[in-house]
Amino acid sequence: MTELKMDIFCLTGPDGKLLPPAVQATVLAKYSRSPLSAREIVSGLSSEDADKFQEKWVVGFGHSSVAELASVPICFENVSIIASKFLESFQRPGYSEKSTRYQSFSGDSFVTPPGGPRTMKEYASRLYAAYDSLLPKVAVAIAAKTGKSPDDRVVKARAFDNVRYLLPAGTGTNLAWVGNARDVRYMISSALGSTNPEIQAIGSAARTAVKEFCPVFVKDAEADAFEPRISSLGSVSGKFDPRSPDWYVDIHKKHLLPGSDKVRASFESSLADMYGMSWTAFAKHMESRGKRAVPKIFRTVRMAFDIMMDYGAYRDLQRHRRCEQYAEPLTPSYGYTVPDDIAGTEMEAEYRAAMDCVAHYADDAVVHDADLSQYMVPLGYLHRSVFEMDLAELYYLTELRTQPQGHISYRRVAYGMFEEGRAVHPELMQWCRAIRPDEMGEHH
Repeated sequence: MTELKMDIFCLTGPDGKLLPPAVQATVLAKYSRSPLSAREIVSGLSSEDADKFQEKWVVGFGHSSVAELASVPICFENVSIIASKFLESFQRPGYSEKSTRYQSFSGDSFVTPPGGPRTMKEYASRLYAAYDSLLPKVAVAIAAKTGKSPDDRVVKARAFDNVRYLLPAGTGTNLAWVGNARDVRYMISSALGSTNPEIQAIGSAARTAVKEFCPVFVKDAEADAFEPRISSLGSVSGKFDPRSPDWYVDIHKKHLLPGSDKVRASFESSLADMYGMSWTAFAKHMESRGKRAVPKIFRTVRMAFDIMMDYGAYRDLQRHRRCEQYAEPLTPSYGYTVPDDIAGTEMEAEYRAAMDCVAHYADDAVVHDADLSQYMVPLGYLHRSVFEMDLAELYYLTELRTQPQGHISYRRVAYGMFEEGRAVHPELMQWCRAIRPDEMGEHH
């Protein structure tokens, strides 16, 4: 019997602790030109040696792939929800953000961007006042519906899900951001090149923070404003009625999609080429999928969705990074939605009064500034975006985001994506187990 000589281990220093990012990247990069084990390399490498190596290869020769071997965790605290959407727009890092379901938010958290007038926070206080006023009332109403105590954890979570619609997008949040050093440099350059003054300040602060631990990786991080800013996504779908604003999901530019018969024929041909399977054999194979991801062949079929949803739902779904996303700036122009447990009750008038006050905010320095004005718009206002993805991601997103423990708003949007996808590709989407959101569901 052949004896395997493999040695698999997590890379640490001689003391058993994790290595500084620059040292970690240097040790792993030396694999390509050294016969030594990583343990041997790290034992003879100092932080100064690592910095010199990075200076030569990353800065001097532009070998940015070396920077991908360093992991950098960054904490962004007391940044606005608007800024968090910028930070979470990068596809490769991992994120964790403060939840609106398990924590109460106060007006003290509102972020006024550098140069923004005091009227922003002063006027936003009306929304926080309504948030504080409605939270206990909504909890009592939900408790009456469910037969539970207003202090029950599930009742509280559902109440928070309702009143979060009132939070302005300038509300402060905390965000954990973990990426490799190459992604860090790209994020910082993009932030410095933003027209948003808060995001610019975030880029500068992040560069300073990262310099303390791995200065070489951000040495050449300068403002990059090359990416044009999206101002509009074109004509709104006929599904949208401005007289009665509500969410919708539609196929984006459906006239450009190939016919479903052609897609099915191409898919079936690829089955034979890639897996040596007939359609019948593949269908039988799919019946045994269980909770596993669909096979990679589903990545060969792509489609895009034109979505109108409240900004709170967008905040949640935007975290799905294995798809291309294009979003308009947040404005109050599309109107807002009313949460399920507030609609049709005595609380609706109070809710609408708070949401309508946004239209009366009249500080021209903010209203006519595309960056600053977003901070004043509550999460319950409708926002338009396009999500483009392959069918493998559509399976993943819709099966995950229609689970009953999720927020009802994004569950409806996710199920709408499933329905549109199934209508276009009925045979390819037949194994998707999206759950119809017929009720609020449990908030586990």
